[in-house]
Amino acid sequence: QNEEIRNNRKKLQEIMNYLIINKTLNKNDQHFLNSMASKYKINTVNQHKIDTIEILLESVDEIPNSIVLAQAANESGWGTSRFAKEFNALFGEYTFDINSGVAPISRNDGEKHLIKFFSNIDDSIKSYFNNLNTHPAYKRFRESRKELRAINFELDPMILVKYLKPYAQDKNYVKNIKSIIKTNKLSQFDGLKTITTKS
Repeated sequence: QNEEIRNNRKKLQEIMNYLIINKTLNKNDQHFLNSMASKYKINTVNQHKIDTIEILLESVDEIPNSIVLAQAANESGWGTSRFAKEFNALFGEYTFDINSGVAPISRNDGEKHLIKFFSNIDDSIKSYFNNLNTHPAYKRFRESRKELRAINFELDPMILVKYLKPYAQDKNYVKNIKSIIKTNKLSQFDGLKTITTKS
């Protein structure tokens, strides 16, 4: 997912540079821009294309591998939970759509939320990335990431994770995620561009 995001981000930056110089786009670039705006829920009505790209660049950006791994470990019980094993749900995402969610056994009386299920692990990961990169609850996360980019800083997981407090009701959630990252030295994976395995 991060590799795909890097490629899309690079293309958006190239399109913006082209647009600044030439004041117009070809059909392929326009289609790509429209597709990205739709995926990231950006309203393009009465908006200049450059403004659309600048808004997109706040959302079309990486999530440090250490944060992804720590949240997956925390939400899935290190892959041992019923939701992880039976429903490919690594990140404990909520939904209220009965067609895409399953009720948790420990749900309190009166609660109606479901846990999103997926046909495969890849879809679970895509949904998680889309959630953090589009949901209003994580706007401050995205803004902080943009601020780090603006001063050419690395995407420090210990800075960004502070803005994931809305992810869970647990008041110690951020503390727990930080602890998982530190204890398991997950930051070592942040420098990896791709992970490949030998067949």
